[in-house]
Amino acid sequence: MDIQNIISKITSLKKTLKDSVVIPAHHYIKSDIIAQADIVGDSYKLAKDCSKTQADFILFCGVKFMAEGARLLAKPNQKVLMPTLLAGCPLAEMIDESTACEAYKLISSLCAYEVAPVVYVNSNVSLKSFCGKHNGAICTSSNAGKIINTYLNQGKAVFFSPDYNLGINSARILQLPENQIVIVKKDLSLLCKGSIKNARIFLWDGCCYVHKKFTVEHIRKLREQYPNIQIIVHPECDEEVVLQCDFVGSTQTILNTIKDAPTGSIWGVGTEYHFVERMAQNFSNKTILPLKISCCEDMGRITFQNVYESLQSIVQYPEKNRLLYEVTIPVEYYTNAKKAMHNMLSIVEDNK
Repeated sequence: MDIQNIISKITSLKKTLKDSVVIPAHHYIKSDIIAQADIVGDSYKLAKDCSKTQADFILFCGVKFMAEGARLLAKPNQKVLMPTLLAGCPLAEMIDESTACEAYKLISSLCAYEVAPVVYVNSNVSLKSFCGKHNGAICTSSNAGKIINTYLNQGKAVFFSPDYNLGINSARILQLPENQIVIVKKDLSLLCKGSIKNARIFLWDGCCYVHKKFTVEHIRKLREQYPNIQIIVHPECDEEVVLQCDFVGSTQTILNTIKDAPTGSIWGVGTEYHFVERMAQNFSNKTILPLKISCCEDMGRITFQNVYESLQSIVQYPEKNRLLYEVTIPVEYYTNAKKAMHNMLSIVEDNK
């Protein structure tokens, strides 16, 4: 089946299903599939918007941890599915529940403060459950600083996982002293320039391969070629890259900043390439360049074909009582993982 034929069939199925289905899509999904979406946003916007939808079916075009988040916030009668369960996230695999529990126990035994876990949304549901069990909160790149600071202001220390870069860049913005920052290595060794007892934030040593590819040299070359260029990067980038840029922010912040920038302005962007490419197309009155072409392979697993097949399974659901790639949450994780997600929404929305 050729692409235009599949698009036509997707359009027809959406018309058949009407308001019973909503299709959220993350910014990193390819542009032609974004065109079929009802909601487009970063992790936080999608989580918030999915929690408000009345649709019977949520067909989530993103990676698995995002669809799991939608399932946690969905109503009991709603069904959440993905076009493919193969769209995972390597960052989410960098710490599991068992290791997190071990690290938390070790940190709590050494630190003078009560420890609150803050878990980046780019994590598996078991880690979210660990977070909720210990009264912590999920965060996204748009609100990590606010979530961390909430617990620090309560007189607690924070165990942040799984992305080191988001953690350290948030700690710098909050102006935490170097001697109060601890790196937690995968073998559970602790690296600290001060006293672990008096540390305020413990950072798990995980990373996003998409954002680790950007370097200071990429920035230098673009500035050399375009003297008036402004550089904006995602906070999952290395600290030295963030220090050399003009702006740092979440995917949605990057979008809003460039959208509102003056005509003729020149931008170098350090984040996922399909998103940068789409901004260049949508804001053609500006020059928008990637620091380097760096794609999320897992987002690329969402295709027209599997979107079509998923929609078809929704149409056939009353007859077959089966959905392709339905997202479910193991019962042992559901309550605490949902609690951690709601803690995020409560902290962010109640403090606006």
